[in-house]
Amino acid sequence: MVVLEVGKMKLNFVEDEAKSLIVEFEDVDRSVPEIIKSKLIDNKDVEFVGVAKEHPDIAKSKLVVKSSKNARSIVLKAVEDLQDDIKEISSKLPKK
Repeated sequence: MVVLEVGKMKLNFVEDEAKSLIVEFEDVDRSVPEIIKSKLIDNKDVEFVGVAKEHPDIAKSKLVVKSSKNARSIVLKAVEDLQDDIKEISSKLPKK
């Protein structure tokens, strides 16, 4: 299992196969994997995407992706697209 720390988040790559990716998000609420899921839902190469939370008292959510192409590449592209979306929103917010 590969473990990455991103800010206060910890990402555990539970499964990292060519067409299947399961990433466990620790120390973050469910919104981060849900945002990634929302970007992946319309991708024609994604066969299944879901977010699972095993128990409300456990601070871990899993992003599960099954695809017809490289799952990791598809997720990385979705994250890059989300970064672009956030930059665009930020640029349009009125400055004080």
